[in-house]
Amino acid sequence: MTVTGYFLSMNQLVSLEENLPNLAPVEDPEVAQLIRSARGVVLPRGVTEKRYRKITAMARDWFPNLDGRYAYPGKTTQSLLFRRLKVRHPTTFVYPDSQKLMDAEKGILPLDYPFVLKGDLGGGGSAVFPVTSRNNLLDGLNRLPAERPVLIQQWVKHGGMDLRVVVVGARTASYFRVGGGNFYNNACRGGRIHPEIFPELQQSGLGAVASFCRLSGINLAGFDLMFPDSGPPVFVEINYNFGRKGLGGTPGFRELFREAVELWKCGEAYPKPPC
Repeated sequence: MTVTGYFLSMNQLVSLEENLPNLAPVEDPEVAQLIRSARGVVLPRGVTEKRYRKITAMARDWFPNLDGRYAYPGKTTQSLLFRRLKVRHPTTFVYPDSQKLMDAEKGILPLDYPFVLKGDLGGGGSAVFPVTSRNNLLDGLNRLPAERPVLIQQWVKHGGMDLRVVVVGARTASYFRVGGGNFYNNACRGGRIHPEIFPELQQSGLGAVASFCRLSGINLAGFDLMFPDSGPPVFVEINYNFGRKGLGGTPGFRELFREAVELWKCGEAYPKPPC
C-alpha cells in the first residue's frame, strides 16, 4: 500500500515538503491542522516538555522521540531506567537531597571508599566528584544544589578512558575519550578524542546502545560506556545535551541530523546493532 501525504519540519536544520518556524503557535488552527495531517513531524530544536506534549498529542509520528528524555531526565532516574532494562551499570544508591546523604554518612554508607558522587543535573562532569574520603564527600555535597536528588555510585575502573556513543535516530557515531591522567575524561576537561582505537570495544558498545535505544525509545542522546573487564559494557550515563567536538563540531552534527531525518522518513528511527 502506498502511503501518501507530506512530512512537516518545525526545525530550521531541515527543510521538508512543509515547514513551520520553531516557535510556530501550535494553538493556531492552521498550524494544528498541518501537524495533524502530516505523515510525520520533525520537532523544533530545544523543544520544551510542555510544547513537546502538545505537538506529539496531534502528530501521527515525530522525530526525535523525547519521551525517555522527559521520563528519565536526570542521573538519578537514569539509574532506574538502567535497572529496569537490565543493562550492566554501576551499583547506585539514590538520596532525595544532599541532607539525606549527609545524615546517612553519620552511620554506615552502603559503598566503601572510593566511590563517585553525582548530582542529578549538570553536564561536562560539573556535577560528578570522585570521593576517596569523608572530606571529599562533604566538599562535593557543598557544591551541589541542596534540594536536588544526589546519588553515590560504584567506582568503575575505566583505565583512564570511556566510550561515547552518540545516537541521532538510526545514525550513530562513537569515539573513546581518553583523560589526561585525572578522574575526568570529558573533552571539555582536557580529554582527548580517539575515534580509531579499540574497534572491537566500539562495536560492542554500539551494539549495546542500539539494543538499549530500541527498548527505551531514546533516539537522540550521547551514551557514556566503560569497559572495566571482558564483560559487557557498563552504562554510566545518558547525555541529552552532548558535546559535538567528536562529531566534527556543529557542521558534523547537522549533517548527522539531516541523514537521520531521511532514514526516519523511510521508517528507520533507531540504530541497528552492527553486523
